[in-house]
Amino acid sequence: MTETIETEIKQQYAKHFIKNDWSLFKSTAEYYLETASKILKKDIKYGSESLKLLHRNIQKRLYIGIACELLLKAFYLKNGYCINRIKNKKKPNGTFPFKLNTIDISDFNKNDTITLHMLIEGAHKVCDLGENIEIIIKGLKIAKTFRNKEGHVVVLWHNYEPQNYRDIEQCLTAFYKIAFSQKLNIQFSVGNDESAVFNIQNG
Repeated sequence: MTETIETEIKQQYAKHFIKNDWSLFKSTAEYYLETASKILKKDIKYGSESLKLLHRNIQKRLYIGIACELLLKAFYLKNGYCINRIKNKKKPNGTFPFKLNTIDISDFNKNDTITLHMLIEGAHKVCDLGENIEIIIKGLKIAKTFRNKEGHVVVLWHNYEPQNYRDIEQCLTAFYKIAFSQKLNIQFSVGNDESAVFNIQNG
């Protein structure tokens, strides 16, 4: 079968991810989160004033969504779970999510990883999310929708709902405490007079 260009490019990123990869996923997610929290209209170099605001907000939402996916993958790996997708027609031992130390890694596709939807749905099986489970899942679903919509369409007018960002901030704060034993302080500067906040404390 002739190799498609998509397969060729995927091969450039091909990897069976291991537990030790989690910290790179987390640090990259934090780059996106910090950028999303702090980026201002003046940081957008091209376009009219109205387009600069539009593009700043698009970038914020895209980065939030990307960050949440990478954080979830860090969470799975840190706890010893596989993030690669099962190969077609393969039936690994156990059920999703799959423990890295109990599977035959050759049953998993090094070219593809689990979807964000699956990562969200399976998060409670990786670790007890406690009393904040609803807050965490809600925020992750908002971030997923931001990423999906901003990656597929452009609309001139977005119905800005401040609570969406507050929900994601609460989600991430709760998630960091459970997933990484860290205190995350975060606020996305989106509306007028909102200050950007991003810092992480251990313990």
